[in-house]
Amino acid sequence: MKTNLSVFRGALGALLVGSAISANALTLNLTDFTSAGSQAVSVAGPTTASVPAGAFVGSLSGAPGFDANPFYTYCVELTQTFGFGSPLPGYTIVGGMSYAGFGANAAMIVGRLGRLFTHLGGVSLPTNAQTSAAIQLAVWESIYETGGAFSVGSMGGNIFQVTSPSSAATVLEATTLLAAAAAVTTNLYSISVLTHITQQDFLLIRRLPLPGTLALSAFGLVALTLARRRRA
Repeated sequence: MKTNLSVFRGALGALLVGSAISANALTLNLTDFTSAGSQAVSVAGPTTASVPAGAFVGSLSGAPGFDANPFYTYCVELTQTFGFGSPLPGYTIVGGMSYAGFGANAAMIVGRLGRLFTHLGGVSLPTNAQTSAAIQLAVWESIYETGGAFSVGSMGGNIFQVTSPSSAATVLEATTLLAAAAAVTTNLYSISVLTHITQQDFLLIRRLPLPGTLALSAFGLVALTLARRRRA
């Protein structure tokens, strides 16, 4: 039997979009970059600055389905900051399709990020600072290059730019990641965002259930409903 995976994903996406988690109960505490470290890169586009790029580590609690310690993530936006080592209140989880920062290009950006992390196998732990920074650059490229068709390897120009010559090897690795992600045909990860009105926003990546698992869950729900009707 052929399973319609796009329908399954659409249903899951609608569930995520319709269920933003309360900011009051959610606690985010990012303590540092992962042990791989980070690299300083000079960027231009949404902002012009020299910024550290790499995977973050910390803890997330009060967010059912996402709670983790350690919790790993990457930065979504470049125009705000945050502080390490103390609880950060005021965050809310929203589905990628309803995240305001993705704008009218939300479907395209969510698709790019989903394929990138499918290629990576989830929020994988980078083994060195260059790879950690390259993944972050690939995330920013996927988000900010919204003009027309997505151009792999366009970090040297267009909307999002890496302007530091010393980052050439990191840009090359990020470009290789993006090329591999572009070739992915089945997206296995859902994209949500930890969003805050004044602090930096972060990615939430979760593995989608297998279609067979969804079918079994639906069957169980139908069976439970029928059993309750019989008892009634």
